[in-house]
Amino acid sequence: MAKDPQRRRVTLAAATVLALGLGMAAPGLAHAAPTAPQAPQTPPSPSGKPNEADLKKQLKQLQDEAEKLTEQYNKSRVDLGKAQKAERDATRRADALEAQAAPARAALGQVAANQYMSGGGPDMIFAGGGTDGGGLSDTAYLAQNRAGAVQRLQTLIDQANKAKSDAQAQTAKVKQAADQADAARKTTKGKIDQVQKLLDKLGITRTKDPTSGYTVTVRGSGLPQKMLRKALGKLGSPYVWAAAGPTTFDCSGLVIWAYAQVGKPGLPHYTGDLFQLGTKIDRGSLRQGDLVYFGGNLHHMGIYAGDGMYLHAPQTGDVVKISKMDRPDYAGANRIE
Repeated sequence: MAKDPQRRRVTLAAATVLALGLGMAAPGLAHAAPTAPQAPQTPPSPSGKPNEADLKKQLKQLQDEAEKLTEQYNKSRVDLGKAQKAERDATRRADALEAQAAPARAALGQVAANQYMSGGGPDMIFAGGGTDGGGLSDTAYLAQNRAGAVQRLQTLIDQANKAKSDAQAQTAKVKQAADQADAARKTTKGKIDQVQKLLDKLGITRTKDPTSGYTVTVRGSGLPQKMLRKALGKLGSPYVWAAAGPTTFDCSGLVIWAYAQVGKPGLPHYTGDLFQLGTKIDRGSLRQGDLVYFGGNLHHMGIYAGDGMYLHAPQTGDVVKISKMDRPDYAGANRIE
C-alpha cells in the first residue's frame, strides 16, 4: 500500500518541532531521605530542685544520647557525600547528551530553514524524485532520518534529566536530614553544658591558704575534685616524713589520706607507685585534683589546684600549703578516678 503523503508531512513536521526543542521532564524523588533525629528532653529532677545525684543521672543520659546523635550525624554526612556524587554524575550525563544532540538539532533546523528560504515550503520536500519511494524527496528522507535520531537522543536526555532531578532532590533531602542531625547534636551538647554548670555550682568551694595567701576555687563534683577539697581541709598541718594523717603528712601521705576520705582507700604510700596508676595527663590538660610529680626520681608530689597552683606537703619544718607550680623539675601528672 502506498504511504499517505499527508501523513508523512505531519510526521516530519512533528519530528522537526521535537528536534528544535522538547521540554525536559523533572519528576519526583525516587528514594526517601533518612529521618532526622531529635534532641532529647532534659528530664526534671524528681524533687523539683537540682541535686547531685539527679544531675549526674541526667548528664549520663544526655552524654549517651549525644554519642548516638553524633554517630547519626556522621552517617548523614557520608550519605550526603554519596548523594552529591550521584548528582554530579547525573548532571555530567545529562550535559553530555545535550551536547551530543545539539549538532543533530542544528542540522535538522538548517534543512528546514534552507527549504523555507528557497521558497518551496514544506510541501516541496515531498515533491517526489526520491530514491526511497513513497513520494519522499531526498531532502525529506534525510530530514526524517535526522529527526528520528534527534528524537531518540531526546528520549535519552529526558531520562538523564529525570535522574538529575531525582539526584538533586535526594541531595536536598539528605542535606536537610544532615542539618537536622547536626542541630539535634548541638542542642544535646548545649543541654550537657547546662547540666554540667549546675553540677559545678553545687560543687564550688573557695579556700584561702593562711600561709601563702593564695585562694583556690574548686569546681566540679568528680572524685579528684572531692579529694582535693578534703586535702584543702588540712592546710597548715605539719609535714612529718612518712606520715599519712590525720594531723601530719608527707607529700604522698596527704594524697592517700584524702583519697581514703572520699571512698578510695588503700592507695600505695609511695610516689613511684602512685604515678603508675590512673591516666597520664599532659601538663596543658591538667584539671583540679590531678596528681603532679617532681624530680627525676619522683621524689615529690602534690595535687593540682588550678590556675598554675598545687597543694602539697613540702618538707620538714613546713606545713601543708598552696604553692605556685613553677618548679623547674616538673616530671609529669596522672589522674586517678
